[in-house]
Amino acid sequence: MDSENFILIEHYCEQTQTPIDFINDLLEYGMIEIQLIENKTYVESHYIIEIERIYRLRQDLGINMEGIDTLNHMLKKINRLERELKLLKNRLTIYEH
Repeated sequence: MDSENFILIEHYCEQTQTPIDFINDLLEYGMIEIQLIENKTYVESHYIIEIERIYRLRQDLGINMEGIDTLNHMLKKINRLERELKLLKNRLTIYEH
């Protein structure tokens, strides 16, 4: 396991002043995954962007975790539909020429 890809949650929370309860909420809603390494809790570095995005939604816009969860599901669905639309457009171009 490459430790370069992991960030100690305790250290992240101290440096960014992010409450550990917020991280626990993200875990509860399945928005991030953690790794337990030598009895310390780590998060993969690619989740940091997601943590910060969700934290801004919660702090700046006052959206609760249920609302954020709903937004995440909607965004995933929109992204899936956009990929599908692109695929279908590409298939159509074959028949247009």
